[in-house]
Amino acid sequence: MNEPESGYRAALVREAAVLQFKLLVDGLRDAALIPLSLAAAAIGLARGGADADREFRRVIKLGRRSERWINLFGHQTPLHRDYPGGSLDSLLDRVETVVMEQYAKGQSAAEASAAIREVLQEESGESPGAEPGKAAQ
Repeated sequence: MNEPESGYRAALVREAAVLQFKLLVDGLRDAALIPLSLAAAAIGLARGGADADREFRRVIKLGRRSERWINLFGHQTPLHRDYPGGSLDSLLDRVETVVMEQYAKGQSAAEASAAIREVLQEESGESPGAEPGKAAQ
């Protein structure tokens, strides 16, 4: 098989897999924002007043930030590296790097999985080896 052609195919497979994952994350975000926005609107309607839309605007702000984080089609201005979690693109790049390094070393799937968990903990601000959900002190 022609080497350059196989490289193009590998790039296409990677891009398609990344898009599918981003679509899944975007769909989950949308599913979460539906009840959040409805609840925020209901709270504002019940409270009334000049700032009745305060909670609703916070949901909108969360939606915009998450849209930039997901960057579904690559048209969003990337979030700064010091933003918690960076961006989904940077997270996927780091995970891909770890997987490729583990593969090159001939590591087992369990060792690769542990290395990926470590990267995810670093991205979320947790210290490596900490229990999931417990942030570093």
